[in-house]
Amino acid sequence: MRNHNSRLLLTAAILAVVVVAGSGCGGQDVSAASPAAPSASTTVPSTPPAATTGAGTLVLTDALTAAIQDEFHAEAVYRRVLLDFGNVMPFANIVRAEQNHAAALAGLFRSRGLAVPETVWHVDNVPRFASVRDACGAAAQAEFENIAVYDRYLGADLPADVRQVFTNNRAASLDNHLPAFNRCK
Repeated sequence: MRNHNSRLLLTAAILAVVVVAGSGCGGQDVSAASPAAPSASTTVPSTPPAATTGAGTLVLTDALTAAIQDEFHAEAVYRRVLLDFGNVMPFANIVRAEQNHAAALAGLFRSRGLAVPETVWHVDNVPRFASVRDACGAAAQAEFENIAVYDRYLGADLPADVRQVFTNNRAASLDNHLPAFNRCK
């Protein structure tokens, strides 16, 4: 029963985060971009209550799920750009960083005995761009919004390991990815 309840919580969290990730990455409504794109009618609160260290805490699960789905979304968008335009920079480098960010978040799920959510994002349900320059502009906006996802949850009382991964992923977006995409647009 506990496993079933954990799955229900993860499913609810994924549905909630789809709204955040779908509206927050690339500045585009991804559900309109593809009929196969996920959609949901719930939202993640803009100011979450304090999270506790328990694995079943909804806010902690929501925070982890929001973060990993946003990283999955960025990776899928950047892989789509690489498929459309070839091995262009900075996408070729940053797609690997997004995979590393998701891997760090996956470790947090596993360390709590939680199943790592499957990505809801694939190269076929993310936006496509007319040019690399357009893709860079959308990616810069996506990185800005990725920072906002982490900011939303860093205000909560997070366990130290979660806070460290969120802080590291946020810093990479702010200090490395955002400037790289701003230079290429």
